[in-house]
Amino acid sequence: MQKRILLATDFSISSWKAIQYAIKLYENQECDFYILNTYGKDVYGLDSYALLDPDEAFNKLSENQSKEGLGDILIKLSRNDKNLKHCFHLISRSERFLDAVKILAVSLQIDMVVMGAKGITNKRKGKYGENTLGIIESIRKCPVLVVPKNAVFDQPEEIVLACNFNTDFDISEVKHLFEIAKMNNSSVRILSLTDNEKMTVQQKKNKALIQKHLKGIDHDFNVLHDVKMSSALSCFIEIKDSNMISYVDKKPSVWETLGFGKTSLGKLGYFKDIPVLALHG
Repeated sequence: MQKRILLATDFSISSWKAIQYAIKLYENQECDFYILNTYGKDVYGLDSYALLDPDEAFNKLSENQSKEGLGDILIKLSRNDKNLKHCFHLISRSERFLDAVKILAVSLQIDMVVMGAKGITNKRKGKYGENTLGIIESIRKCPVLVVPKNAVFDQPEEIVLACNFNTDFDISEVKHLFEIAKMNNSSVRILSLTDNEKMTVQQKKNKALIQKHLKGIDHDFNVLHDVKMSSALSCFIEIKDSNMISYVDKKPSVWETLGFGKTSLGKLGYFKDIPVLALHG
């Protein structure tokens, strides 16, 4: 079945790495890749255009530079990707980045959004970019794959799913993780902080649902005690040499939406060289 992947770019090295990663991840799949650049206010990158002059000539210049940048990407892809299963579409939009992604995710029936860990203007060390966190919190209809600049593509032999089984899973969302595992022959390591005998009835039900859909995929369940999930993940991936992290992103609470408390990805910590797949519960 043809996959529809939305690739966000601000023409930075980070976003180019994310594009390359997505193409290699879906190397053996028929895919339509939609490459998006926006140049409106509060955009993903393009700092010099963040506050557009109302003068039409300046707006036209921004539009031309956006389209030229996308054209340059298409030229590079035509040289590097000879895969007949892949088709590329360029989208240049004069609107806020978050708004554009929301609209396109629905109108194009996007299966996955892929973007860099931080935009070209983000100088915060050890933290994901605000637009990255905003997309994960706002786009609830499809998963979001966050690819850091230092990530090197290897077929993901081992994917860690961080999960305490508290979320009632939308299996149509979690299936994307299982599809990635199947097409790359990956193992899935489920990491939690709760022993089976201490789980609630609902947690056990959610665990059983995951196990049912992992049929045919090499997997196991792992528990670490007396640590935060961020510390557990860091230790686990270092020991296991895992090369992708996945987690179920619960819809942010009103408290978190107002800026109090960390969102789910913030609680997991920052991974400078490992992609993170945010699924939605």
